[in-house]
Amino acid sequence: MIRERPTISVIVCAHNEERYVGKCLASVRRALRNFKDNSEIVFVADRCTDGTVEIAKKYSVEKLIIKSWKRWKNSYAESLQTGLLHASGEYISIVDADIVVPEDFFEKMLPLLRGDVVSVSAAVETYPSTLINSIYRAWERTHELTPLGREPRGAARIVLGAVLREVGGFSDVSAPDTDLDIKIRRRGYKSVYFKGVKVWHIREISLKKIVSSQISSGIARYHLGVGFMRTLGHSIFRLRPFVACAWVAEWLRHRP
Repeated sequence: MIRERPTISVIVCAHNEERYVGKCLASVRRALRNFKDNSEIVFVADRCTDGTVEIAKKYSVEKLIIKSWKRWKNSYAESLQTGLLHASGEYISIVDADIVVPEDFFEKMLPLLRGDVVSVSAAVETYPSTLINSIYRAWERTHELTPLGREPRGAARIVLGAVLREVGGFSDVSAPDTDLDIKIRRRGYKSVYFKGVKVWHIREISLKKIVSSQISSGIARYHLGVGFMRTLGHSIFRLRPFVACAWVAEWLRHRP
């Protein structure tokens, strides 16, 4: 039988995300309405102790992996790789558990995967559900002020499955999405950001989360080989001081 539409595997990884995962899965189901005969949701529940798994069951995910182990240093990266090993799609979509995608997500994103473009990431905006979220959403516009523009972000993306498997999938690093983009580019392919599709980041943000995110980004940049001057420029233009501080702290920690 000839398939009229491509096969899509959507990987959603979650660790205790009962507050958000229902909205995420509902949006993914709506976006797959025209691909329901040739698509699957691969849901990886990573050591969940809340109601995340039961919510996933309500949405009849095709593949539910209850991950009770942690063998990698970075559990999110391990969950992504676990999902990939169970995914059979020609196209692999990665959607974070606190992301809501639009109904036309796949219709608009899939046609962009052609030629040497093998990965497309959607524009991510923070949903203004709280005052801090609203301020953070306004700050996100600083992406456009950086000299290099906005780089791909893996919160909602589609990757050509053959290339994702060619580069070995995901690695045990703290920023698996950025690491994937680096590996893709080293193979001569392109990973692009498409602002024509917007997805909502629905998590309620706290100041503690903002600082923690910046520190994690700085550590990840150091281990991914991003230079200090580029990291410093990022911190200045994006008003993210803890990124540069964390990079320096990690450099000092690894000095011989």
